[in-house]
Amino acid sequence: MCGRFNIIDDPLVQLIMQITGVSDGWEIHTEYNIAPTQQVPVLTNDGEHWDLRQMRWWLTPSWSDGPSTRYSMFNAKSETLSKSRAYREPFKRRRCIVPASGYYEWRREGEQKLPYYIEPEDDAGFAFAGIWDRWEGDGDVVESCTIITAAAPESLQHIHHRIPVHLSTEQAAQWVSETASIDTLNTLMASEIRTRIAITPVSTVVNNARNKDARCIEPLGPPQIV
Repeated sequence: MCGRFNIIDDPLVQLIMQITGVSDGWEIHTEYNIAPTQQVPVLTNDGEHWDLRQMRWWLTPSWSDGPSTRYSMFNAKSETLSKSRAYREPFKRRRCIVPASGYYEWRREGEQKLPYYIEPEDDAGFAFAGIWDRWEGDGDVVESCTIITAAAPESLQHIHHRIPVHLSTEQAAQWVSETASIDTLNTLMASEIRTRIAITPVSTVVNNARNKDARCIEPLGPPQIV
């Protein structure tokens, strides 16, 4: 699961440059505590060019009545993408990359659920696999996205049973390719860790989505590297 993540402009812009092969023109703003329904930067590719656009982080299907939080659609399970009415068409035609510096997960410890910050140990950030859609109605246009999740590998199950699917630079290009086969896409969504990950206990300040400052990533102990 990925219910909160963050964006730290430097070095995340470096990851965007690595993915796109373009060294300038990218602008993102640091957000330490992004929650579902917020606007987030999303990378799309039309087969020739990369674009970075703002989208609502909670998928609104093109055929729906409009933006809603009735159903949890900020994450989409990799196992159901081809079966779900909401996800089937975006999975086929509108795959995207959601860049993130790291994400938060909560683990139950006794009577408490304590937050952990999960980030790449060496890389500039995560390239999360996502899908997006475009809804139009009553003169409004809403572009929205969801982050794909997979079953957590054994090394991360002590934190949560799901993880956001994260891709290497090369895999990001494969994910958005119009010619990617279903076998390739299924391989990309495999339950695996593709970079060394640091898991750090952080302050419960992050529990409140209204707290948006750097206190959200303040470490309370040493990181665990997996």
